[in-house]
Amino acid sequence: MTGQQQFPFRQVAGPGSAAVLWAQSGHGLLEVLVEVPLPSGVLHLAAPGRPSWINHGEAWRHVSSRHALDLLATTPQTAGPVPVRLLLGERGRKRVLAVLAEAEVPDLWAVTGWLGWPDIKPAGTQGPRTSEALAARSNDYWALDLAAGAIGLGPMDTGRVPSLPWWAGVSVVIPARGVHDVLPGVLHALAESASRLAPTTPWEAIVVDDASEPPLRLPAGLPEQIRLVRSETQLHCGGARNHGIARTRYGLIVFCDADTHLAPDYLTEHIARHLLAPNLITVSLRDHVPAHLPVPDRAPDGSRDSRVIAHYEPGRLGLVPVPEPVTVYPVAQTRAFRDFGHGRLLGPVDLPFMVKGNNLALPAETARSIGFPPDFTGWGPEDVCFAAKAIARGSYVVPVLSTGVFHREHPPRSGSAARRDAELAANLDRYARRLNERAALPWQNPKPPAVVR
Repeated sequence: MTGQQQFPFRQVAGPGSAAVLWAQSGHGLLEVLVEVPLPSGVLHLAAPGRPSWINHGEAWRHVSSRHALDLLATTPQTAGPVPVRLLLGERGRKRVLAVLAEAEVPDLWAVTGWLGWPDIKPAGTQGPRTSEALAARSNDYWALDLAAGAIGLGPMDTGRVPSLPWWAGVSVVIPARGVHDVLPGVLHALAESASRLAPTTPWEAIVVDDASEPPLRLPAGLPEQIRLVRSETQLHCGGARNHGIARTRYGLIVFCDADTHLAPDYLTEHIARHLLAPNLITVSLRDHVPAHLPVPDRAPDGSRDSRVIAHYEPGRLGLVPVPEPVTVYPVAQTRAFRDFGHGRLLGPVDLPFMVKGNNLALPAETARSIGFPPDFTGWGPEDVCFAAKAIARGSYVVPVLSTGVFHREHPPRSGSAARRDAELAANLDRYARRLNERAALPWQNPKPPAVVR
């Protein structure tokens, strides 16, 4: 395992030390880099999916992720510790805003885990299976906490933030089927949250009508950025999200279910985290509201969310059997998911299970490159399967506890609890097979896409 606590770190940047430089740059996108010395120059290693920087004594230039890892893997190990630095840089530019920390490491490969890389050296051209990569991934986002502090924000999970610009824009995707009664309230809550965005942030929302009968209609009085698209064939949750992804225009995608009301500060709070890193999945907790009651005029209370407290009895459907009753407290027991990497289980649940389709935000590049698994139908866990591949490719899962959502309770969409459980059992089998696929490759043997209009 790799982590901050393994090596004697010296924190360099104090609270707010890079805030002025960041403001002068226009609050642009940032990324954490690790500076490592190579025999022929210096490498600034970036997060998975991002180009790194290298300097061989002349100008800095970009190199691919694969090339950067090959350099680390093939560099001869020195006789003693190697000095490295943790940097905060402008994303896509060579400018460094702050030196966050310094350390000496026994092996250059040790630094990869600090940025979200699986802590295993490259094995073959296709890379590890998703299950193998999950077992080799740390979710300790301590380096991002340092970055947040350096620009004057609080901890990644709880810090309150101002409304900051997101120049690349935000796309909200809402799969919707048979939600005629609750959709108006969901969309008005979304419009309220979007109104809190910095004025320079473009946004859109795409409601995907998944073959509802009668067809869905948008209520009056919504912003023009909210539009409705329809599939005449049922695509199910994952397929409807993919249908929406294909029509998005902006750099950050937020997925929200059609029975989920975003808090007014939801979008601004999530955007601030994604300004700091290119490989995040951010989620917030949900507050359940009975169907016969109005959504409260207060902030959501996530204290009953299963990621805060969950009790499991023997016989529960899942990938991991439950031999005896167990109660887990994921947020508290993992320091807000920081200690939820390397395949750790709490009872029967793991890190991918912390990602729920009712609300999550991630870079559009990640969403478009992965997509939701195409063969999941009915209830269960296409969102967890999607998250597993994203985590295996290097995404951190960060809970944003400073905001949340309201979820309208409703009877099983499947028609009955028995049918819902049968759908879940079939989808769990699909998920188990997907975990055995190569993380870096697309979903294998997808069914032909449905005809959509």
